[in-house]
Amino acid sequence: MTKLLVNGLVKIKNKKIKLRYGENPNQDAYFISNYKKSIFDFQLSGKKISYNNILDVDSGIKCLNEFDEATSIIIKHTNPCGVASAKNINLAFQKSYNSDPKSAFGGIVILNREVNLLLANKIIENFYEMVVAPGFKKKALEKLQTKKNLIILKIPINQTQTIDYKSTLFGDLYQDRDMLPINKNFINLVSEKKAPLKSLDDLLFSLKVVKHLKSNAVVLSKNKQTLGLGHGQTNRVDALKYALANKQFYFKNKSFVCVSDGFFPFTDSINLLNKNGCNVVAQPCGSINDEKIISFAIKNKMSLYFTINRLFKH
Repeated sequence: MTKLLVNGLVKIKNKKIKLRYGENPNQDAYFISNYKKSIFDFQLSGKKISYNNILDVDSGIKCLNEFDEATSIIIKHTNPCGVASAKNINLAFQKSYNSDPKSAFGGIVILNREVNLLLANKIIENFYEMVVAPGFKKKALEKLQTKKNLIILKIPINQTQTIDYKSTLFGDLYQDRDMLPINKNFINLVSEKKAPLKSLDDLLFSLKVVKHLKSNAVVLSKNKQTLGLGHGQTNRVDALKYALANKQFYFKNKSFVCVSDGFFPFTDSINLLNKNGCNVVAQPCGSINDEKIISFAIKNKMSLYFTINRLFKH
């Protein structure tokens, strides 16, 4: 018996689907769908969708929903490892791959534009678990299907939820999803020097990415391409060092902007950024040392922006 229509999908009574296994082969797992169509109904070819595949696609689509322009995200273990926006999806994919080719291996490619033959040829040059997009040209699909195990999903990218929930030992946690749009109204200049318009665009791009990285999280970017990502670290300095290591390995002396999902509590991080040539930074306020961070930015002629909200993701 149907209940209601959400995102174009008819909601129905719970439908239980057994999976091959859970996060590891020794764990039994199943999937419960509340809709007439589940993720399995969008599969065009490839091996069976796994527990981990579902988690990765979920994370990737939530991040991709932040972007309107042609954008490619490569997901690894629910975290983006390369994100890029560009004038067309072919360029966006190449930039997302170049962000971190090593981590891209075995990842999941999620795109918000139709896949053409040129792009399909590029994708099959490397090993990926899945390709997810809203559409595929006929010849592009045929080319991708030559990779027998490659999972291909033709799925609407604009899936939305208004509630987040997680299961814990103590019960289920529920919260409103953070639906506040990230645009120029999301940041406020707190130092004296304004950032160039292109750098502001990169700040907003980076904030859309950092929102979907596990905390502590840092994003370094240039021209709407991630150059270095630091995530899941237990302190913000190590998150930054991890991001800088990737940036220095693949992009060397390229200039960049930096955003953090939480405030820098001390000047060590912003000092490290300054030494590495970054002069445009965004972070939330809230530290007792905010004034020290602002003073450092002014003294070193850096553009420092405070975000109106923090973007933690546990």
